[in-house]
Amino acid sequence: MNCVQSTKKIMSKTKEDVFARRALTTIFTALLIDILAFTIILPLFPRILNYYNTVDGPDDSTFYSAIHAQVSSFRGWIGGTESRLDIVLFGGFIGSLFSFLQFVASPWIGSLSDVYGRKNVLLISMIGNAVSMLLWIFSKSFFIFVLSRVVGGLTEGNVQMSIAMISDITTPETRSKGLALVGIAFSLGFTVGPPIGAYFASIDLLETFPWLKAYGINAFSSPAIFALILIVIETIYMALYLPETLGFKKENLTTTTTTNGATTNSPKKTKKEPAVKNSKSVNNSKKTSTESTLKLLSLIHFLYLFCFSGMEFTLTFLTYDRFGFSNSQQGKYLATLGVVAALVQGGYVRRVAHKTVTEKAIVIQGMVSCAVGLFVIGNMAKGGSGYGGVWLYVGAGFLAFTSGTVVTTLTSLASLTATGAKTEEYDENPRNISENQGRILGSFRSAGQLGRSMGPLAACSAYWILGSAASYSMGSIAIASLAVMMSLTVPDVALPGKRKKE
Repeated sequence: MNCVQSTKKIMSKTKEDVFARRALTTIFTALLIDILAFTIILPLFPRILNYYNTVDGPDDSTFYSAIHAQVSSFRGWIGGTESRLDIVLFGGFIGSLFSFLQFVASPWIGSLSDVYGRKNVLLISMIGNAVSMLLWIFSKSFFIFVLSRVVGGLTEGNVQMSIAMISDITTPETRSKGLALVGIAFSLGFTVGPPIGAYFASIDLLETFPWLKAYGINAFSSPAIFALILIVIETIYMALYLPETLGFKKENLTTTTTTNGATTNSPKKTKKEPAVKNSKSVNNSKKTSTESTLKLLSLIHFLYLFCFSGMEFTLTFLTYDRFGFSNSQQGKYLATLGVVAALVQGGYVRRVAHKTVTEKAIVIQGMVSCAVGLFVIGNMAKGGSGYGGVWLYVGAGFLAFTSGTVVTTLTSLASLTATGAKTEEYDENPRNISENQGRILGSFRSAGQLGRSMGPLAACSAYWILGSAASYSMGSIAIASLAVMMSLTVPDVALPGKRKKE
């Protein structure tokens, strides 16, 4: 009978692994398509804003003119004198708006997925994404364009749901490896998506079909149409192939046991623990500790993305001011960052996280690398010097390592904490469950999105008030301080080689 039970257990484990592999493949493919659609617009912001400046700018009663007046006032408040800064701040406003709306929506999307299922909520959010792209296609005015960004910001849920679904189907040992796929998808998407957007932006439908202008078609409808096509393909693909992952671990926590010839389902037993661990006081203590750690991780996530996304946003301005980079040179520089980050995700994080190096250690490594990279770029990568261009790419290498490590492993650490993985000691039971995982991870991502929404405006202000060298040095010090805070305050998740204490 033991042999039969062992065989059933092996078969069940094999089915679990097959399900997880297929689900991960589907999640990664859908996420990559989604990020391609999302990044198509990124290199177009300056030209889109210039377009609406021409279309809506002359009329003081338009929404564009009202926002432009506020941006100009803000420029004067921070001491900016050049009108070209308006486009920079305008772009920061649009980018910050999207991230702020994600900050608002993420906890709600996560909570709904805990109740109605990841797949159902994700498919509904894809309808919102499609509506956003439709509005962009027919955005004859700046107001409609901004409305498309508002709808997209409130309904975008693919990244968040991908993180939740991967957390559903992975164990603590494979969590970081699985979540690294999110980072790889981002790196590839940010490498390929912007050039695609630039290509389709060169196709002006109004030149061939001028009569379409009456229906709201504009000079940038071509990239919007292609993005909509990607969204439709992604939605159909997920509807057909994406499995529901909510409850996956709970279903697999039961095994078949036999007593006097009768077969029943009972919870899978783990190592016997002292009776005191079952007491209400211990459980409450663990819950309080978990909540405190999650709040601390959310704070670090907010502070990190506030600093990093802000400095990242000013990077193209620095390369333009110091080196006079053209659009193609900017694309090459950013593509280098994306490719190296993808290699770090696949070649380092997926191989060592939770195996030989803890998630906490990888986060700290990434933060230290970021501090070094910002210092190098701000103080050593100077135009006109013989090695200025070399130092610029050296700094990019450090920042790429940061992009490939920090957010992925910080998210993994939050997921492990949310699902009850032991800290400071290894837990042999890998199937830890949190029925509120979607809400918890949604709130965690929300904190990061708030930082991402505030960082660019703050960094742009510092850049123009203090100069590039001073602002990048301040960013370096801030990230280094955050690494120290991470080291001193965040508990670690022990590696499998360390057995839990009796």
